[in-house]
Amino acid sequence: MITVATAENALKNIYLETVINDINKKTNPFLTMVEANARIVSGKDAKFTLRYGQAAVGVGTETGDLPAAGNEKALEVSTPLKNLYGTFQVSDKALKAASLDPNAFASLLGGEMQNLVAAAQSNLTTMLYGNGKKLLAVFGADDLDETRKIITIRDEDLSNFRTGMEIVVFNNGGMQVTNALEKNTITVDEDNGEITVSAALKADKSDRFYIYDRNDDGTSMNGIDSIFMDNVYGIDTTRYTEIRPCNYRDNGATLNILNEDAALDFLDAYEEHCQSMPADIILTHPRVKKSIFESLRDTRSNIATTELAGGFRGFSFNGIPMYSDIKCKAGTLYALNSKSFAMHQLCDWTWLANEDGSILKQLPGKATYMATLVKYADLICDKPFLQGRCSRYSCLKWK
Repeated sequence: MITVATAENALKNIYLETVINDINKKTNPFLTMVEANARIVSGKDAKFTLRYGQAAVGVGTETGDLPAAGNEKALEVSTPLKNLYGTFQVSDKALKAASLDPNAFASLLGGEMQNLVAAAQSNLTTMLYGNGKKLLAVFGADDLDETRKIITIRDEDLSNFRTGMEIVVFNNGGMQVTNALEKNTITVDEDNGEITVSAALKADKSDRFYIYDRNDDGTSMNGIDSIFMDNVYGIDTTRYTEIRPCNYRDNGATLNILNEDAALDFLDAYEEHCQSMPADIILTHPRVKKSIFESLRDTRSNIATTELAGGFRGFSFNGIPMYSDIKCKAGTLYALNSKSFAMHQLCDWTWLANEDGSILKQLPGKATYMATLVKYADLICDKPFLQGRCSRYSCLKWK
């Protein structure tokens, strides 16, 4: 007869390896590349060396002086690891119903694992493109009523808001569009799916906006956008300018589509910034990929498909594999050097164990058991200056 102990053994010895593989290698090709660089750390903080500047390389005569020392510099950085959790619940009734049938038992746990993996993949991808803060919702310019200071929120995101919460809003390019000096407190209207903002909120030329909790304590994993901020891992990049990545923005008055020519302009600026072309993957939104693809097709350019890490499919643009992801910010294109990123972690995904070593815990007062998947880790980039982001143009209508 199948018992709770049987379920625990299955979770530990049968399903865990598959869950780890699906989360680490089948979520996103860039995350797959980063996981290959995983570094085990000791303690609660990730400690690493952030290098920038140039090493001493030069030429000279056979009997002359050696090249002078370069201006390569380094900063010792320490940042807390983040707590990544995933939970699933199964009722005692469901376990007992499947206890006499191994196939039903396997189907029950297998279904729960699929749901857990899907939720983990969705949340990890959201954090991958984030800046270390929890993303509450995404809305378009048409969802903003500037006169009444009302934002229409999608149904699936409405539960993230509560009356009295302070929010901050960014546009496609990562620029804050809420007044940093004012508290933007919200009122939630669940019946109409709207939030009302206390302070003025004006839409700029962007067509997509991102709402974050102003008082978020930074519990989310540092994402790609983290390295494009003025403060990176506690370092003021306005002071250490050599650390800053290539951040290519449009300062014009019109809203354009990021197509082949615009992407090539960005890559030219990126190459000049990096003094080379170190990117090994391009990440962008599906609408941007569509615009670039159509531009290439119109000019009858050869479009080469390619297989990316983790078995994902994409196509090669300017010699670099490109992958489109719906979680990527609209109108944004990233050129990234994956070797500069690594997942710093205490260990890989594992089950959170109770004092007696069990992983299935009965919820107080309920005939339900819960298990928690945990990983203490953070995404770290030790060479931000080798990365690039283009937020110069808009995407097409995103809804």
